[in-house]
Amino acid sequence: SQISALEKENADLLKKIAEASVEDAAAYRQQYNSNRTRIEELKSELAEWQQKQKEYADAKQEAEAENDVPTDDYYRLPAIMQDCKTAYSLTWQDGGTWSGYTFVRKATMPNINGIITFRATISIARKPKYFLGIKIHRAIIQISWELTSAYTDTHVADVLTLDPNLSNEEKTKIVNNRISEIAREYPNCKITTEYARTEPMEEVPNSDVYHLLWSSDRLEIAREVDSRITKIYADLVSLEKMMHYKRNIIDVLKDVLPELDTDEGRRLTLVEECHDRWVENARTSRSGRKEVRP
Repeated sequence: SQISALEKENADLLKKIAEASVEDAAAYRQQYNSNRTRIEELKSELAEWQQKQKEYADAKQEAEAENDVPTDDYYRLPAIMQDCKTAYSLTWQDGGTWSGYTFVRKATMPNINGIITFRATISIARKPKYFLGIKIHRAIIQISWELTSAYTDTHVADVLTLDPNLSNEEKTKIVNNRISEIAREYPNCKITTEYARTEPMEEVPNSDVYHLLWSSDRLEIAREVDSRITKIYADLVSLEKMMHYKRNIIDVLKDVLPELDTDEGRRLTLVEECHDRWVENARTSRSGRKEVRP
């Protein structure tokens, strides 16, 4: 390179300066200084080009690393919709439509009587990066999405019983006043009114009472009631027997195990001993045998 050649030339000039006369040494030193200035300029240019070369290498490495990262840019939106469908049991109603960078798709849900709207908006999180006209970083696209529902519900706010003796104007006034109160209480709701008119019952001139059931229906109901009463009576009888014959575990053990001799090993009193002898003698006399006791 030029720097190496100039440095070698300066080394030779130093030797010549050491051996030359004063006039020749001045010329050699001037040449030496000129070469040194040129060497500094070349080193500065070399450092600048080395820095640019390093930037090129770094940019190339970043671009290669960017391309090696696996992405799902082409499948992110379908994957999100599939996750929503699985998580909320959605049934898509259409294929979806694009409006600018916003994707909208309608669906239904089993537990909600309404329309579910899936809305996803695509935006650029980071713009692409260029170096010397070469794209070294791709643009990063982000997707923000939401799942909303819209449905209507009907609720009976109030039931008014109007006096049939009132006029139609008075009835209308009462209903309108109540509608105004409900509208002030629920300003975002739509209020509808339904009227249920009931004709007055006709008076029966005689005292006969008409039964609402057919004779066959009355017999069937009577049979069912009789069957239920019979079953209840049988259950009560069974319960009474169980309560009467109920025995606990102590009663059962008394019948199975022999009677305990509580006097065994105990010294009897004179009265108890006389009583026992009297009982034994009476038992022996009854059996025809005589007991001889000391």
